[in-house]
Amino acid sequence: MANRHILRRGMTIGLSVTAMAIGSTAIAAPTKGTVSVLNWWTSGSEAKSMNILEQMLADQGYKMVNDAVSGGGGSNARTVLKSRIQSGNLPGVAQIKGPQIQQWCNTGLTMNIDPVAEKGNWNQVLPEAVSKYMKCDGHYVAVPFNIHRTNWLWINKSVLDKAGAQMPTDWDSLVAALKKIKQAGITPIAGGGNTWQVATELDAIALAAGGPDFYRKAFVDLDPDALSSDAMIKSLQHLRTIQQYTDPNAQGLSWNHDTGEVVQGEAGMQIMGDWAKGEITNADATPGKEIACIAFPGAYTGYSYQSDSFEMFAHSNSDKNAQYAFARTALSPEFQRKFNKAKGSIPVRQDVSLEGFDACAHKAKKDFITAKKNDALVPTFSQDMAETGAVKGAIFDVIAKFYNNKDMSAEDAAKEMAHRVQQAQAMS
Repeated sequence: MANRHILRRGMTIGLSVTAMAIGSTAIAAPTKGTVSVLNWWTSGSEAKSMNILEQMLADQGYKMVNDAVSGGGGSNARTVLKSRIQSGNLPGVAQIKGPQIQQWCNTGLTMNIDPVAEKGNWNQVLPEAVSKYMKCDGHYVAVPFNIHRTNWLWINKSVLDKAGAQMPTDWDSLVAALKKIKQAGITPIAGGGNTWQVATELDAIALAAGGPDFYRKAFVDLDPDALSSDAMIKSLQHLRTIQQYTDPNAQGLSWNHDTGEVVQGEAGMQIMGDWAKGEITNADATPGKEIACIAFPGAYTGYSYQSDSFEMFAHSNSDKNAQYAFARTALSPEFQRKFNKAKGSIPVRQDVSLEGFDACAHKAKKDFITAKKNDALVPTFSQDMAETGAVKGAIFDVIAKFYNNKDMSAEDAAKEMAHRVQQAQAMS
């Protein structure tokens, strides 16, 4: 009896200790809240970038649900967002850029995050060119992650050497290099897989051919004279030339597939924003070394920029504290360094050191500062920083029509672009 009593007592103590251990584990790793994040980052480097944020939030006791939707350069994710709003299942955070931030704010669905912004001195650490997009009625409702440059040209140096071509410095030397690469039996330009990619190419081409003032008048101010001008005609003619040096079988191929072709030497160049840099790094190449980075060459220099940003929604399926933690962590110096090295962009915080970043990042930061000083900084139209909705759709429709109909002249395309944009504005 005594032994059984001691045994039962021992079992009771053991179970109590086990229960205490389980309880202490739960206390040591609490779930402070959950935040769902709707986004379109599904490529290798993009997914890796989001994993960094997910881990940093987990270290603070918050759970991040990564609701990634692939395809369409973000259009599919935006469709999902509208559907979720209609069904009353709002995400805590959604990837939204530029003017769209203000459009969503006007619905009354967004959440004010001024307490996080004020504590983090966002007005002091963010460039005004970016921070102005993050606000609605003077209040922060979104958090920026980075600064991307759109008008990059990525060049495989070994392909240039094999073709006996020179590094391009202007439009004529670019065309000369493309001719030599084609003669060497290599695809000169990887791209043209869909309208989004073609618009990205025209984005860079138009800035180089027409300059920052023309770019702003055409794609920001939507001046009909600029949209149908000689500068736009020249830009479209240059796009047609680029098209002649792309793979005719590229339809349907993704931008990161094209980046891979350049890294592997199956193509010579790609016109793409520096999110391509993340894919270059993932492929064990070094941006600025094996793969050169230059601003798309032409008569003018400038900096076409975008900032990936995430807007907060009130009355969502997420916890407010977790949403605040998301915003706070995204603009922390530690995350800014880790994220942007993986993503290929540069930190949006202007006080973050680029020590350890590649040569292309250093060039991007230097050129950003110079462009801001020289009034050559323009918000990219192809990546939702200048125009959205019906106006962007009209521009994209004309670009697609021109690209897919080789009998359409640049003059006719420019006139139609001006007309279609005016129609879209009237209907908006």
